Amino acid sequence: MVFLLCKFIMKTLGVIGGMGPQASIRFMELVIGSCTKDFGVKENDEFPRILLSSLPAPDLISDRNREKQAGDMLEQEAITLEKAGADFLVMTCNTMHVLSPRITDSTSIPFISLIDTVVNQIKSDGAKKVGLLGSMTTMTSNLYLEPLRVAGVEVCTPGIDEKNEVVSCIMKVLAGDGSLEERSILKRVIENLQNQGAQSVILGCTELPLLISHSDVEIPVFDSLRLLANASCNEIFRGIMPPCV
Repeated sequence: MVFLLCKFIMKTLGVIGGMGPQASIRFMELVIGSCTKDFGVKENDEFPRILLSSLPAPDLISDRNREKQAGDMLEQEAITLEKAGADFLVMTCNTMHVLSPRITDSTSIPFISLIDTVVNQIKSDGAKKVGLLGSMTTMTSNLYLEPLRVAGVEVCTPGIDEKNEVVSCIMKVLAGDGSLEERSILKRVIENLQNQGAQSVILGCTELPLLISHSDVEIPVFDSLRLLANASCNEIFRGIMPPCV
């Protein structure tokens, strides 16, 4: 009876993905996994409706020179997903959240911010100093730095040479070339952040968890994509049923 009701009132998730495509695939896997593990979904018609757009927008990983073009594409895609029936939207790219106002200003449905989701989890966990890895834009802009500062959380980032190494690792994943070498680089960078006093580290690019996880390092990691997937499922099933205990 519960799932008969779910089929009619579960919210439809609209996903602005494709930045990059590998992370979008993992996001879908995480959402489906949460449906079965956390919400007890067992049959095909008990899963939610998901509208996934794999948008080939220009990336802002190293610079923001094509920001207007990217913003125009995000705005149009958000409008398209709303018209297609999405009840709320998410975007599976940290860096592109610098343009999230283009999404929220052009649609009338809720947008779950990946950045806010991560920051809220950090606040909930009580961390006072965190390391931040991501694209050059993410590591040098106020995307995470400002909301974490407001929350009273100190942020440390790698030096410029290691920033460039992190960006290189991200680009390798996008090109399908991520390997043990990139994992070793990230482990070293995280160890250096730990030596600076970081109690945990934000994997602030959704390609990074494809290379490294909490089992590879000594401090906790905030997997931004996993946190967004969990938040998405909570919204899909909100008011229908609680997560499985």
